Amino acid sequence: MKLIGLLGGIGWEATAAYYRMMNDCIRRELGDGRSARILLHSIDVGASRDAEGDRTRLDSVLAEAGLSLKAGGADFMVMAANRMHQVADHISELAGLSLLHIADPVGAEMKKDGCARVALLGSRLAMESNFFSDRLARSYDISVITPDAGQRTEIDRIIVEELEHGVLRTESRAFAGDVIARLRDRGAEAVILGCTEITMIVPPDSDVIPAYDATRLHARAAVKRAIGGCHG
Repeated sequence: MKLIGLLGGIGWEATAAYYRMMNDCIRRELGDGRSARILLHSIDVGASRDAEGDRTRLDSVLAEAGLSLKAGGADFMVMAANRMHQVADHISELAGLSLLHIADPVGAEMKKDGCARVALLGSRLAMESNFFSDRLARSYDISVITPDAGQRTEIDRIIVEELEHGVLRTESRAFAGDVIARLRDRGAEAVILGCTEITMIVPPDSDVIPAYDATRLHARAAVKRAIGGCHG
């Protein structure tokens, strides 16, 4: 089994979800009593947020983590944060360590299911950056749409002020459902749940359009790479 290098701490709740999902997947594949080989470097989320406006500082924080994973013997790297994939390829190059990009398992699954136009929900940075949409368009011929500006702002607020603190509000769940319905009316065939927390108010079995949990697909793909296959 290959050693998965997990770059986490952005924030720690998402990192914990990745750790649990990877081990659940290993157990389904190899049976009880087995667990994933994972080397974790958990950074200070405050340091990463402070550096987000300064690309050089952000590269330094993340590259240091990547280098430590390589030095520890990791065979490849997984970043346990959607929004940090804006610099994923560059960090992989600086660290000299292959990286499993979050958009690839999502794109492969959606392509297999015949999706051509999909929606993306997540943090405002994830929705307004092009690291996800460009990769899906280039590698999987899938186009991505996002909510309008006001909806993006409100979704980001819900994630930061509510979901990251474990607060679940009925009105926020209803708002997310309405946003997805509007995206469906704009032609979205499915929706990408592009942050770990958004799944708390949009279940993968959404009855509006199919929902793809990027975190779960990413974790499952990491295990597949580590052992050569994973079910469930």
